Amino acid sequence: MLYHWHAALSAADDQWMEDIIREAIPELKDIDDMTPEMMTKVYMVFGHKFAKTPAKEWTFGGLERGEDGKFSDYDLAEVLKDCIEEPAHAFGAHGTPASLRCVDIMGMMQARNNFNVCTMNE
Repeated sequence: MLYHWHAALSAADDQWMEDIIREAIPELKDIDDMTPEMMTKVYMVFGHKFAKTPAKEWTFGGLERGEDGKFSDYDLAEVLKDCIEEPAHAFGAHGTPASLRCVDIMGMMQARNNFNVCTMNE
């Protein structure tokens, strides 16, 4: 419950998450207006999409599978290289990207409501 690493994600990770949110909720004008209910909708949209698609057909990041059903080794290496070269954000009081603020809030709500964990102040 204590370890949430959202504040350390890179700007590229933040953008990837924002793109997913905007795909599920195209009418959202400002990412700062996200609510936990909207994030639940994002989970539902992508959860149903993945549930209807066999795992061997899933894709991400614009990558396409070859005729053998596999991703190109070169494309995967490029994703890994880009991730390694992308700097993480520094931790701070307001470091969590707006695209993941609701994920943090939902984690806190789950801790309190489902696991009966007290707040940090308590």
